[in-house]
Parts: sequence; structure tokens; C-alpha cells
Amino acid sequence: MAKLLMRRALILCAAALAACGGEPKGLVPVTGSGTAAPSGTDALVLRVPLGGGTARVFAYPKLDSAVWTSSGATPAIDRVLAFDDDAGALAFSDSRAEPGRIDFRLGRAERLTTTPVFDAQSMDGAAIFALDDKGDVTRFTESANWTYKPPRPARAVFPQRDGTLLVVAGRDAGAVVWKLFPPDAKIIDSASFPTVWRPLPTQVGDRLYLVVDSGLVVLSTRTLDWGRHLVFSSRIAAAVSSPSGDRVFVINESSRVLSVVDRYRDEITKRITLPGQPLDLRVDPLGRYVLARAAGHDSAWVIAVGTERAIGAVATAWRTDLPFVAPDGAIGLAQGKDVAFVDGETLRPVMRVSGGANDFWYAFQWNGFRPRLSSLDQPVSFNLGPADSARTAADAAAADAAAKAALRAAGTGEQPGGAAARHDSASAPVRATPRAAAEFVVSFAALLSEGRASDLAAQIQVDGATARVVMSVRDGTPIYRVVLGPYATRDEAERVGRAARHAYWVYEATP
Repeated sequence: MAKLLMRRALILCAAALAACGGEPKGLVPVTGSGTAAPSGTDALVLRVPLGGGTARVFAYPKLDSAVWTSSGATPAIDRVLAFDDDAGALAFSDSRAEPGRIDFRLGRAERLTTTPVFDAQSMDGAAIFALDDKGDVTRFTESANWTYKPPRPARAVFPQRDGTLLVVAGRDAGAVVWKLFPPDAKIIDSASFPTVWRPLPTQVGDRLYLVVDSGLVVLSTRTLDWGRHLVFSSRIAAAVSSPSGDRVFVINESSRVLSVVDRYRDEITKRITLPGQPLDLRVDPLGRYVLARAAGHDSAWVIAVGTERAIGAVATAWRTDLPFVAPDGAIGLAQGKDVAFVDGETLRPVMRVSGGANDFWYAFQWNGFRPRLSSLDQPVSFNLGPADSARTAADAAAADAAAKAALRAAGTGEQPGGAAARHDSASAPVRATPRAAAEFVVSFAALLSEGRASDLAAQIQVDGATARVVMSVRDGTPIYRVVLGPYATRDEAERVGRAARHAYWVYEATP
């Protein structure tokens, strides 16, 4: 069964590559590189000059030859917002706080607006939300932009994985959070908000953690209910969550202690004493290490998440991109003009990239840079022997006559060889079948559990139709999608999606 699913996944991948019409600009085959298996994703590193310029992607750990190069200049990147692995696009905020996108398939990078905005946020890399100086919200997508003017100027936005958006407005005791479902501007839920707060850098599942004075409070993004208030002995300096969201790491001002908060019990389960005062925190995307910036030094401490222990200190400048943890567990450090890599467990040197600190670095995993299968570009051939020209002509004439007879029979209801077959072909004109028009499908979820998908489908009914479950395979893993449709127009599909009162998106399909 596993081999069958793998074979299907490879066929789907080959079809998708064929549909893309060729390779990305500057492609070098990714073979035998990175840490992933051939059926999984490749370990990659994006590098962009700090002042902006040509962007390049390398197959980690081979950092001497690029597998992709942008066709034009890329803006100076300040921070990465999210990566959309389906579209092969990276959402970022540049040095002017303006949102932008790098499209790896098309080989280009672009700013999405020339109007000053701030606080750009993205959950999936496909939609980017930002605020302007009037407190209005703009959503940037490939198809179109959407602007929302809230009842009061917005202070922050928090996009959610289900397609909803949380908008925070007001100050002091009047602060409030509204829940919307873009592009619908209707407020579907609201709750009061703390007077003084700041969010964690990343959201923890369906929970939004806020730092308030000397404590943490949690908001359920699904119900907008407030959870337990966790109080600390002094003001919180920084807090980050593990990628899975099971733990939150907190440091306090004037303290050498790193506190580990259990997300499910909302209590401190571990306190790790560091060699000195930490100023900031950063977490490994795969959840193996926490990096803590040391006060007063160009150095950081490495903390192992699994064993909850401080491994040691490394010399590095602290930037928005560096230090970072690579897919194989090595840690990239900014040391002068170079980027040095050390082993995460032993802190021993692994390699050094001369001049690497002049670039912005971002590690990610994707399989979109793999070369197009050569077999897809081979013409179809038939293993036929030498042909007899007279016999070939006779066979062709017979086949042509048989085809005409079959078409006339289909038009009159008579069997081939009947009366209709004896008429000239002009008496039974052949009608061309019109090309099928594109249709639109409403998708509500993509789940790994068939049972959960079936339960969700049973809850969604619109115009007397109940959602159904469609199975597909991605990277050898079955995915169960809950869908309605198809519908003749996008407007009709959007209407059905809104009427379902569930998170949804619409995609185009050809019957």
C-alpha cells in the first residue's frame, strides 16, 4: 500500500511539473543534497544581499552553487513573514517595512505596495495583512487586494489558519479585538483586550499568547475566550513558543532564568539557569534548540529543548536572520564578515562561509527546485516494423471509412453498416464538442484523518447539498479534502462558501 501511494505521489508530482511549463530560472538539479529523502523535501537556504540585490537559493549544506537565482533585484529583506510551499512563494517585509513576495516558480521578487504600511503579518505566505497610518487594514494576495476600514483605527492584526482575521483596535480600557472573515467585512465576534500588551513572535495553534506587564495571558482565537493569567516575579523581557506549541519559553528582566511553560497546564514546569542575563530568545523551526542572546556580548547560549539544558555559548552577532538553526541541527552564526556553522550538540565548527554575513539568510524546506523528469520531454514512439506503403494506405482508408460510419450511426441511432452508413458523409455533419468551461470548487479543510474529514463534511450543508470528502496524495501521504461543488462561476462558489459559515477557499477546476 505504501509503495502504491508513493507511486501515485510521483505521478502527481510529474504532472504538476509538466503543467508548470518548465524549470525555474537558473535551476540546478537538486540531487543527493540536503538532509531529506528523495520522496520528501529538500533542505534549502535563501540568501539575499543585505542592501538588496540578486536572490539565490542553495541546497544545504552545499553552499557553493545556487539551485535558483532571481531574474531581477530583490528588495532588502528585514524579516520573513511566511513561506507558501504550495505556490512556491515567500512573503517578507523589507527594510522600509513594506510587504513583498518572492515567487520561486517565476523567478522574480517584488514589493506589493508603494504606500507606507506597517506591522505586516502572514500566516500562510499567500495572504499578507498590513496597516496604514489611518489604521485601515489591507490584505495583499496574488489575485487582488482587499481593504477594510474598522470602526476604530486598528493597532494590530493576527491572521488565522482558518481564513479568519483578528483585528485589535482602541487603547487603554477601550481596547477590543474583532473577528472577521475576509473578504467579508462583517464582524462575527469580539472581545475586550488588555490595556498594555505585546504578542509572542509566533502564534501557538489556536492560542494567541500576550505579554502583559509581568505575566502571560492566552486568548483562544476560535472562541475569543481568555484563559489563565500566568504571573511572573518580574517584567517579561521576551517569550517564544516551540513549533508544536506545547511549550512557551520566557525570560524576565534582571533574571538569569529561562522558564518553560507547559501550554496544556498553563504553569511553569522547568526553570533553566543561564550563565548570564539573556536579552532575547529565538527558537529552532524544528523544535530542537532555543537560542538566547547574551547581554553585553556578541554571543548566544544554546539550550537543548529535549533535555532542557544549556549546552554552551557561541560567538555571534544577533540579527533578525542570524543566528539560525539549519535543518541538520547545525547553527549558523554571524561572525564578522563570515557565517560560521557549529554542531548544535557539541558546538564544534562544521564549516564557514566567507563573506556570508553580507547576506540575509533564511532556511526552509521545499521540493519545487527538483529537475523536470527527462521522460516527460520524450516524444511518444511506437515500436513498429517497416511499413508496406500500399497496405498502409489501404488500412488508413478502411479506418477512415469505419470512423465516418460510426459517426453517422451515432447521429442517427443506426448501427454502423446500416442504411445511414451508405449515405455520403455530407448528409451527417459532425458536430464539434465544445471545450468544457472552468468550474469552481469550495474547499473547507484538508485533513490527515478520514474520520475527522467525514465528520466535518456532515456538518456542512448549503442549498440542500452536503459536503463530500475527496482523497488525494501529497508526498506519499493521503490528504482528505472537504469540498462542495463544482459551481459554474466563482461568484456562486463564494456565495456557497459564505453560506456554509466555515473557513473556506475557492479554487478553479476543469471537469
